Amino acid sequence: MATRRSLLLAGLGSLTAAAGTRLAARAAPALQKVKVVIPQESVLVLNYFGGKDAGIFAKYGIDLDVDARPFAGYLAGLPSKECPTVNYAGIDAIEKINEGLDWAIIGGGLTVVQNVLVPKNSPLKTPADLRGKHFGTFSTGASSFKCVRAALIDGYKLDLVKDTKLQQVAGPALTKLVEDGQLDAMINISSLSIAAEAQTDKFRVLFSPNDYWRQKTGYPIMWSAPIAAWKSWVDEDKTRAKNFAKAATESFLWLENPKNLETAVKNHGVLAEVTKPEDVAEYKDWLQHKDMFMTDWSRKAVDAQWKFLQVCQRSGVIDKVPPEDKYALFIES
Repeated sequence: MATRRSLLLAGLGSLTAAAGTRLAARAAPALQKVKVVIPQESVLVLNYFGGKDAGIFAKYGIDLDVDARPFAGYLAGLPSKECPTVNYAGIDAIEKINEGLDWAIIGGGLTVVQNVLVPKNSPLKTPADLRGKHFGTFSTGASSFKCVRAALIDGYKLDLVKDTKLQQVAGPALTKLVEDGQLDAMINISSLSIAAEAQTDKFRVLFSPNDYWRQKTGYPIMWSAPIAAWKSWVDEDKTRAKNFAKAATESFLWLENPKNLETAVKNHGVLAEVTKPEDVAEYKDWLQHKDMFMTDWSRKAVDAQWKFLQVCQRSGVIDKVPPEDKYALFIES
């Protein structure tokens, strides 16, 4: 009898445990799939892949699908609706909003880390000295170039397009041309710019757009790559959109921890073009000084970013500034 009772109790216990497991499975909300298209050779590789590996996006209910592409392919991802949201080239996003695309900015992101670099022994002392010089960029269409151009017009009445001998050159070759003295100055793609800046025996900073804007407003320039999204996707499920923006922001903060950066570099550094110890050290410096990402999405921070858009309009970089109250969403109090 005791044996039969033990077996019965054991069976009831198993059934109860199984029922509890099924109830827990039903109670746990399913993750919502969100795809992002990001650029290779970018810090965005480290925060998105690394943040996904660390479970950050899953914590916010997001099943993240990360598609890393060459720069041109990345720029096509959001407009073609291959992804509904991502850190997108900011000035390009504003231009598309002005053209009528149903987009909004839903969070901060990559700042303009591309400083104007010159050879260490260059005779150039101030940005004004760039007038008439040979200037190189990886892309005249990149938001970082447009932001640097606007900042230099605002601060020094110097237009890189009109006042320098401008050349567009692929990133690795661009660094070599400046190092060899065939170009006087450059701004390069983020990973290569930071790698060059780490070589203090070869390059120095002539102008920092982030420092320029921080001195004016207290904030860096976010328009290298803020979080942009299709408004229709946001309206479809505002909670999902907010959660994605929160998770992406947390992934920026996660990467600021040196141990997390090392983990991300170990797993994804080749794709991000961050492999050399001196490059990793430079990234640590940028991240720990909070110069790489803008994670503040308060009213004051957003106002400072829209103020820079007004600089871009005055400089002729964009035609108009879209209304902040309509196109900046999820602003924190």
